[in-house]
Amino acid sequence: MTIQDRILDHLAQHPEGVDDDALAVALALKQRQQANLRCRRLEQFGIVTRRRVDGKIRNFLNPAASLQGNNSRKLEAFEGERPWFWEGRVQAAVVDYLRRSRYQIKSFVDTASKQQGKDVIAIAPSGDTLWISAKGYPTGTIRTQPQTQARHWFAHALFDLVLWHGEDPCASLGLALPMKETYRRLAGRAHWFLAVTRSCIYWVDEDGSVVVENYSSLPT
Repeated sequence: MTIQDRILDHLAQHPEGVDDDALAVALALKQRQQANLRCRRLEQFGIVTRRRVDGKIRNFLNPAASLQGNNSRKLEAFEGERPWFWEGRVQAAVVDYLRRSRYQIKSFVDTASKQQGKDVIAIAPSGDTLWISAKGYPTGTIRTQPQTQARHWFAHALFDLVLWHGEDPCASLGLALPMKETYRRLAGRAHWFLAVTRSCIYWVDEDGSVVVENYSSLPT
Protein backbone atom coordinates (compact mmCIF):
# COMPACT_ATOMS: atom_id res chain seq x y z
CA MET A 1 0.00 0.00 0.00
CA THR A 2 1.42 3.38 -1.00
CA ILE A 3 1.53 6.42 1.29
CA GLN A 4 -1.27 7.88 -0.81
CA ASP A 5 -3.42 4.78 -0.25
CA ARG A 6 -2.71 4.87 3.48
CA ILE A 7 -3.70 8.54 3.66
CA LEU A 8 -6.98 7.90 1.85
CA ASP A 9 -7.73 4.89 4.05
CA HIS A 10 -7.03 6.88 7.22
CA LEU A 11 -9.13 9.86 6.12
CA ALA A 12 -12.01 7.49 5.27
CA GLN A 13 -11.99 6.43 8.91
CA HIS A 14 -11.98 10.02 10.19
CA PRO A 15 -14.84 12.05 8.67
CA GLU A 16 -14.07 14.82 11.19
CA GLY A 17 -10.87 15.51 9.25
CA VAL A 18 -7.19 15.09 10.15
CA ASP A 19 -4.50 17.76 10.17
CA ASP A 20 -1.06 17.17 8.62
CA ASP A 21 0.71 16.71 11.97
CA ALA A 22 -1.76 14.11 13.22
CA LEU A 23 -1.71 12.36 9.85
CA ALA A 24 2.10 12.13 9.85
CA VAL A 25 2.07 10.67 13.37
CA ALA A 26 -0.74 8.21 12.65
CA LEU A 27 1.00 6.88 9.53
CA ALA A 28 4.52 7.02 11.04
CA LEU A 29 5.77 9.27 8.24
CA LYS A 30 9.32 10.57 8.57
CA GLN A 31 8.35 14.17 7.85
CA ARG A 32 5.20 16.24 8.24
CA GLN A 33 5.79 17.52 4.70
CA GLN A 34 5.11 14.04 3.32
CA ALA A 35 1.51 14.29 4.53
CA ASN A 36 1.21 17.94 3.53
CA LEU A 37 2.55 17.48 0.01
CA ARG A 38 0.39 14.46 -0.80
CA CYS A 39 -2.78 15.93 0.68
CA ARG A 40 -2.34 19.14 -1.28
CA ARG A 41 -1.80 17.08 -4.43
CA LEU A 42 -4.94 15.06 -3.69
CA GLU A 43 -6.78 18.35 -3.20
CA GLN A 44 -5.74 19.44 -6.70
CA PHE A 45 -7.47 16.36 -8.08
CA GLY A 46 -10.62 16.95 -6.01
CA ILE A 47 -10.09 13.85 -3.88
CA VAL A 48 -9.35 15.68 -0.63
CA THR A 49 -10.70 18.97 0.73
CA ARG A 50 -8.51 21.07 3.02
CA ARG A 51 -10.07 23.65 5.32
CA ARG A 52 -9.23 25.36 8.59
CA VAL A 53 -10.86 24.03 11.77
CA ASP A 54 -10.00 25.49 15.20
CA GLY A 55 -6.93 27.22 13.80
CA LYS A 56 -5.45 24.21 11.97
CA ILE A 57 -5.96 22.98 8.42
CA ARG A 58 -7.61 19.55 8.32
CA ASN A 59 -7.86 17.11 5.43
CA PHE A 60 -11.28 15.69 4.55
CA LEU A 61 -11.87 12.85 2.11
CA ASN A 62 -14.32 13.75 -0.63
CA PRO A 63 -16.48 10.60 -0.89
CA ALA A 64 -17.73 11.58 -4.35
CA ALA A 65 -14.21 11.63 -5.81
CA SER A 66 -12.48 8.66 -7.40
CA LEU A 67 -9.15 7.93 -9.01
CA GLN A 68 -9.91 7.53 -12.70
CA GLY A 69 -8.16 7.85 -16.05
CA ASN A 70 -5.51 10.51 -16.50
CA ASN A 71 -5.74 11.74 -12.91
CA SER A 72 -4.91 8.27 -11.63
CA ARG A 73 -1.86 8.00 -13.88
CA LYS A 74 -0.60 11.42 -12.79
CA LEU A 75 -0.97 10.49 -9.14
CA GLU A 76 0.79 7.17 -9.65
CA ALA A 77 3.71 8.97 -11.28
CA PHE A 78 3.80 11.48 -8.45
CA GLU A 79 3.99 8.67 -5.89
CA GLY A 80 7.48 7.76 -7.10
CA GLU A 81 10.17 8.45 -4.53
CA ARG A 82 11.62 11.94 -4.76
CA PRO A 83 14.68 13.30 -2.91
CA TRP A 84 14.16 15.94 -0.23
CA PHE A 85 15.70 18.59 -2.49
CA TRP A 86 13.24 17.95 -5.35
CA GLU A 87 11.51 21.17 -6.41
CA GLY A 88 8.06 19.91 -5.44
CA ARG A 89 9.16 19.16 -1.89
CA VAL A 90 10.92 22.53 -1.60
CA GLN A 91 7.78 24.28 -2.82
CA ALA A 92 5.55 22.29 -0.45
CA ALA A 93 7.74 23.08 2.56
CA VAL A 94 7.63 26.80 1.80
CA VAL A 95 3.87 26.83 1.18
CA ASP A 96 3.38 25.05 4.49
CA TYR A 97 5.67 27.58 6.22
CA LEU A 98 3.79 30.52 4.71
CA ARG A 99 0.43 29.11 5.76
CA ARG A 100 1.65 28.68 9.32
CA SER A 101 2.90 32.28 9.15
CA ARG A 102 -0.65 33.41 8.30
CA TYR A 103 -0.03 34.08 4.62
CA GLN A 104 -2.94 33.50 2.27
CA ILE A 105 -1.88 31.15 -0.53
CA LYS A 106 -3.46 32.34 -3.76
CA SER A 107 -1.93 29.73 -6.05
CA PHE A 108 1.01 27.39 -6.62
CA VAL A 109 1.99 25.59 -9.80
CA ASP A 110 2.09 21.84 -10.29
CA THR A 111 5.84 21.23 -10.37
CA ALA A 112 5.42 17.52 -11.12
CA SER A 113 3.89 18.33 -14.50
CA LYS A 114 6.27 21.28 -15.07
CA GLN A 115 3.39 23.77 -15.07
CA GLN A 116 4.48 27.28 -16.03
CA GLY A 117 3.93 30.45 -14.01
CA LYS A 118 4.91 31.86 -10.65
CA ASP A 119 5.66 28.90 -8.40
CA VAL A 120 3.92 30.43 -5.39
CA ILE A 121 1.66 33.47 -5.11
CA ALA A 122 0.74 34.51 -1.59
CA ILE A 123 -0.64 37.46 0.34
CA ALA A 124 1.18 38.48 3.52
CA PRO A 125 -0.74 39.38 6.71
CA SER A 126 0.22 42.99 5.88
CA GLY A 127 -1.61 42.69 2.54
CA ASP A 128 1.55 42.69 0.42
CA THR A 129 1.75 40.34 -2.56
CA LEU A 130 4.54 37.75 -2.55
CA TRP A 131 5.81 35.96 -5.64
CA ILE A 132 8.23 33.06 -5.23
CA SER A 133 10.40 31.18 -7.71
CA ALA A 134 11.15 27.67 -6.41
CA LYS A 135 14.04 25.49 -7.54
CA GLY A 136 15.20 22.07 -6.51
CA TYR A 137 18.74 20.79 -6.75
CA PRO A 138 19.90 18.77 -9.78
CA THR A 139 21.15 15.21 -9.56
CA GLY A 140 23.44 15.73 -12.54
CA THR A 141 23.84 13.85 -15.79
CA ILE A 142 26.57 11.75 -17.39
CA ARG A 143 28.08 14.90 -18.90
CA THR A 144 27.10 17.56 -16.38
CA GLN A 145 27.96 17.86 -12.70
CA PRO A 146 25.14 18.83 -10.30
CA GLN A 147 27.03 21.99 -9.29
CA THR A 148 27.16 23.14 -12.91
CA GLN A 149 23.44 22.54 -13.43
CA ALA A 150 22.71 24.25 -10.11
CA ARG A 151 24.36 27.45 -11.31
CA HIS A 152 22.10 27.46 -14.37
CA TRP A 153 19.01 26.82 -12.24
CA PHE A 154 19.99 29.61 -9.85
CA ALA A 155 20.47 31.98 -12.79
CA HIS A 156 17.00 31.08 -14.11
CA ALA A 157 15.51 31.83 -10.69
CA LEU A 158 17.22 35.23 -10.58
CA PHE A 159 15.90 36.00 -14.06
CA ASP A 160 12.40 35.27 -12.77
CA LEU A 161 12.97 38.00 -10.18
CA VAL A 162 14.22 40.39 -12.87
CA LEU A 163 11.04 39.93 -14.90
CA TRP A 164 8.72 40.06 -11.89
CA HIS A 165 10.36 43.19 -10.48
CA GLY A 166 9.70 44.85 -13.83
CA GLU A 167 6.13 43.57 -13.81
CA ASP A 168 5.36 45.05 -10.39
CA PRO A 169 8.12 46.81 -8.42
CA CYS A 170 5.85 46.85 -5.36
CA ALA A 171 5.50 43.07 -5.14
CA SER A 172 7.64 41.21 -2.62
CA LEU A 173 9.88 38.64 -4.27
CA GLY A 174 11.42 35.43 -3.02
CA LEU A 175 13.37 32.32 -3.92
CA ALA A 176 12.62 28.90 -2.44
CA LEU A 177 15.79 26.80 -2.49
CA PRO A 178 17.11 23.65 -0.81
CA MET A 179 19.87 24.24 1.72
CA LYS A 180 22.74 23.29 -0.57
CA GLU A 181 26.24 24.75 -0.37
CA THR A 182 26.35 25.67 -4.07
CA TYR A 183 23.19 27.74 -3.73
CA ARG A 184 24.47 29.32 -0.49
CA ARG A 185 27.64 30.49 -2.23
CA LEU A 186 25.74 31.83 -5.24
CA ALA A 187 23.31 33.71 -2.99
CA GLY A 188 26.24 35.34 -1.24
CA ARG A 189 27.63 36.55 -4.54
CA ALA A 190 24.22 37.84 -5.67
CA HIS A 191 23.36 39.59 -2.40
CA TRP A 192 23.50 43.04 -4.02
CA PHE A 193 20.83 42.08 -6.57
CA LEU A 194 18.66 40.46 -3.93
CA ALA A 195 18.95 43.64 -1.86
CA VAL A 196 18.01 45.87 -4.81
CA THR A 197 14.91 43.81 -5.53
CA ARG A 198 14.10 43.53 -1.78
CA SER A 199 13.99 39.77 -2.05
CA CYS A 200 14.00 36.92 0.47
CA ILE A 201 15.35 33.41 0.19
CA TYR A 202 13.38 30.62 1.84
CA TRP A 203 15.98 27.96 2.60
CA VAL A 204 14.54 24.47 2.97
CA ASP A 205 16.54 21.95 5.00
CA GLU A 206 16.47 18.16 4.70
CA ASP A 207 14.06 17.84 7.64
CA GLY A 208 11.58 20.17 5.92
CA SER A 209 12.28 23.16 8.14
CA VAL A 210 12.47 26.61 6.55
CA VAL A 211 14.87 29.46 7.33
CA VAL A 212 14.13 32.87 5.82
CA GLU A 213 17.00 35.13 4.74
CA ASN A 214 15.77 38.67 4.13
CA TYR A 215 17.99 40.77 1.87
CA SER A 216 15.77 43.86 1.81
CA SER A 217 17.67 45.56 4.65
CA LEU A 218 21.15 44.85 3.31
CA PRO A 219 23.21 47.61 1.66
CA THR A 220 23.41 47.37 -2.12
